[in-house]
Amino acid sequence: MFDFKVGWKEVFLVILSVWVVSFIAYIINHIFNGALNHYGLLPRHVSHVTNIVVYPFIHGSWSHLFFNLSSFTLLALGVGFSGVARLLNVIILCWLLGSLSVWLFGRISYHVGLSGIIYGLWGYLLIYGLVLRSLLSLGITFLVLLYFSSMIWGVLPMNYQVSFESHLFGAIAGGFVGYFLGKKDAAKLNCHFDEQP
Repeated sequence: MFDFKVGWKEVFLVILSVWVVSFIAYIINHIFNGALNHYGLLPRHVSHVTNIVVYPFIHGSWSHLFFNLSSFTLLALGVGFSGVARLLNVIILCWLLGSLSVWLFGRISYHVGLSGIIYGLWGYLLIYGLVLRSLLSLGITFLVLLYFSSMIWGVLPMNYQVSFESHLFGAIAGGFVGYFLGKKDAAKLNCHFDEQP
C-alpha cells in the first residue's frame, strides 16, 4: 500500500548505502586485481552459501556497476512510495529467495552483481500494481513497463557471460513478493472501504 507520508530521507539512505558499499567493493576489487571475485555465488558449493551476503555488491566493470546502480535507484524509488520498511522487506526477500534459487539451480559459474535484486524490484513493481490496482500502483507499473521493457530479454540465456539465472530467479521472487503483498494490501483497502459509513 502506498504511503503518502513516505519518509524519503530513509528511502534515500537505503539507496545511498547500496551505492557506497558497491563502490567500496569495486574499488577494493580493482586495486587488488579481482581479489573479491571468489566471493561470488557458486551454485551448489556449500562453502559459497554464505557469499549470498556479499555477492550482489561485486561488479566486473565500471559500466556493470553504474548500469546496475542506476537501475536499482529508479526501481527502488518506485518501491519507496510504500515506505522504507516495504523497500527493505522487498529487497531482502528478493535477495534471499533469488539467491537461494541461483545457488540451487544456476550454472556452475561465479555469479556477481546487483542484477538479481534489480530484477526482484522490477518483478515486484509489475505484479504489485496489477494485483493492488490502485491508480498510483498501476501508474508505476505502466512506467516500469515503458522504461524497463528491455529487461524482459535479460531472463533468457542469450549471453552466457551474463547471469540470466540471477535475472530470472530475481524476477520470479519479486513477482511472488509483489503478488503476496499486493493481495495483503488490497484486503486492507477493502476492509477500510467496508468500514466507511
